[in-house]
Amino acid sequence: MADLLTTEGLRRALVAEFQAAIEAGVGLTLSTAEAAAPAGDGWTVEIVATGVLDGRLTAWIDDAGVRAIAQAMTQLDEPPDATVAGGMLREFFAQAAAATAARDAFDGLALAVGIPARAEGAGGAALALLQNAMPLASLQLTGDVSRGASAAALLPAGGRPYPANLAALLDVDLPLVVRFARTEMSLRALAQLGPGSMVDMGRSPDAPVQLLIGSQVIAEGEVVVVTGNYGVRITSLVSPADRLRAMEL
Repeated sequence: MADLLTTEGLRRALVAEFQAAIEAGVGLTLSTAEAAAPAGDGWTVEIVATGVLDGRLTAWIDDAGVRAIAQAMTQLDEPPDATVAGGMLREFFAQAAAATAARDAFDGLALAVGIPARAEGAGGAALALLQNAMPLASLQLTGDVSRGASAAALLPAGGRPYPANLAALLDVDLPLVVRFARTEMSLRALAQLGPGSMVDMGRSPDAPVQLLIGSQVIAEGEVVVVTGNYGVRITSLVSPADRLRAMEL
C-alpha cells in the first residue's frame, strides 16, 4: 500500500477531488496533462493542513480558466465578474478539501481553505485541465506538508511508515470495550441474583474506567455524555507499540 501521507499524496488527492468537483458542478468531463510553468494573471487559494499532516499548500489557477469554468457554471453569455468567479473557485476547493479529508487514507486530516486572491503565476510544474483534449485551465499546487504529531504517534520506532502488510490492517474495525469495574462473587451469590439485586462493584463513581481491546487495557478515561450518548474522555494511554500488540489478539 502506497504511503499517501506525503506532500505528493495530498497534492494528487486534491487535484483529483478538485477535478471531480468541477465535473459535478459544471457538468464537464475533464482530464489532466502536464503543462508548462504557469504565467500571467491568476488566482491563489491557501489550503492549510492540520492533524495527521501539518503544512500549507498554495493552489494557483489561471484567470482565464477560472472565468471559463464560472461561465460554464452560470451559463451566461459573458464571463461573470471577479467576485462571482472567486466565490465559485473557493467553493470548488472547499469541496475538494472536504472530499480529500474524508478519504480513509487521510483519516485525522483537517484542511482549511482560504479566501482566493489575485496573483501572478510562478515557476514550477503545472497541470492542464482539459475539456475534449483542449486546455480549459492551468492548475498548480506548491508548498509542503509533513506528518503531524497525531500521525507520528502512530508510527513505529524510527518514524518510518508501516510495512504494507501491516498498513493494510490499520482500517480494520476492532471491538472496543469499556470496563467500569470488575468483582468476584461466589457461585451461591450468583445463583441468588434476581431482578432488583444490587451488586457492589467496589469502585468510586469518580474512578476512571478502562478501555480494552480483547483482554488488553489500552487506555483509561472518565465517562461523559455527548449529545445524549455516553462517551469516554481519554485521560491516559498505553504506548503505541502496546496498542498495536493488542490488535494481534
